Amino acid sequence: MGLVRLTLQEPQHLTPLYVNYQAFLLDREAPRCTAKTLDHYRYTLGSFLTWLQRRGLQSPQEISPNRVTEYLVGLQHRGLRDTNQHAHARGIKTWLRWLVDEGDLEDSPMRRVSMPRLDKRIPPPFSPEDIKALLAACNTKAPKGLRDKAMTLALLDSGLRASELVSLRVKSVDLRTGLVTVISKGHKQRTVRFGAQTRKALLRYLATRPELTPGSALWVTYRKGGTERGSLTLRGLEIVCRNLGEKSGVRPCHPHEFRRTFALWCLRDGMDLHSLRLLMGHSSLTVLQRYLALAGEDIERAHKLHSPVDNLL
Repeated sequence: MGLVRLTLQEPQHLTPLYVNYQAFLLDREAPRCTAKTLDHYRYTLGSFLTWLQRRGLQSPQEISPNRVTEYLVGLQHRGLRDTNQHAHARGIKTWLRWLVDEGDLEDSPMRRVSMPRLDKRIPPPFSPEDIKALLAACNTKAPKGLRDKAMTLALLDSGLRASELVSLRVKSVDLRTGLVTVISKGHKQRTVRFGAQTRKALLRYLATRPELTPGSALWVTYRKGGTERGSLTLRGLEIVCRNLGEKSGVRPCHPHEFRRTFALWCLRDGMDLHSLRLLMGHSSLTVLQRYLALAGEDIERAHKLHSPVDNLL
């Protein structure tokens, strides 16, 4: 069943429910939430409030655990993926907890509601053959192709989020040491590193841009004629990856696939979880432990293929 997105419209008479929703969004802007996070709240809470309004609810006090459960079950019946259902529940949970903190609710109805279950699955990472095919698809005789190669290696070598990669400036990268200063989620700063091969590709790309300054965007887009058009955006990065995937036959090809591959390859090579957590900018080990489970499956598969006893005796 297709996804039907509910659009929140301002009611003719401002209800406490709508006012509290708007106040929450303003409060989220105060700590400088990212635009992506704010969009998440507008989408998840907007759909929830529309659903409540259609049932005549006007105040937060009318939201019961049964109402929340009914809404979440409805998302399941509408055919939303488990990750989308979970995202809606997280948005609602955050808002209701905020209402408790603000004194508008005595207790959050979500305390008596089970979160939607997430299937424990992590898609497989790129293989070395996939990466070689993606790099071969980059036309390194043109500035755009040099950019694509450098960007592919940078994503794979650092585990950066897509938003972090496109926000890099020339001054963010120390080309001598490879250290890269990143502004991550919540405007926190961390340091990652580009290896020698990535820096070599990056230098070849930057050599095509003679008017660089330290504040220049590290990644740019190009017109059909090959001239620079402006800074690369998040959407632009997704298009670059998609096009490379189509040219190389490696699908799906999305920026996050490189981040996942970075994590799994590092674990396979023996990196400890704490170091990997710091490099990837995670606040906890929860996500990485899921990667570790997949790395464990690799180990089991490798043993079946190379068991000395099974294969030699």
